[in-house]
Amino acid sequence: QAHIAQELPVGSCTSLCSAMAPLPWPKNFNWYSFALYRYKVYDVIWKVSATATIGATIYLGVAVVQTWNASIHRTWQHYARKERERAELMDYIRQAREKGILGPSKVHGFE
Repeated sequence: QAHIAQELPVGSCTSLCSAMAPLPWPKNFNWYSFALYRYKVYDVIWKVSATATIGATIYLGVAVVQTWNASIHRTWQHYARKERERAELMDYIRQAREKGILGPSKVHGFE
């Protein structure tokens, strides 16, 4: 930093400093108006956040219910297929016993 100060003459800093200086503050700035607008912005941000939170909650609730329903439906399909195949197998066994291909069952009283 001392190196930069040595290269620049004393009067040449005005254009550089004026470009980096903050904007001048207006003399007739109304702090009350600024506060009102700020609170209006805060209210809009709060409403958007609340609406987004409620919307996300509803969306996730619907997604959970739909996933649950799909899981139950898949479980029911598996059970129904298994019962249908069991009934077909029992029908094949019954037909084989009626034709004499298969001997009588050793298990009695089992349904």
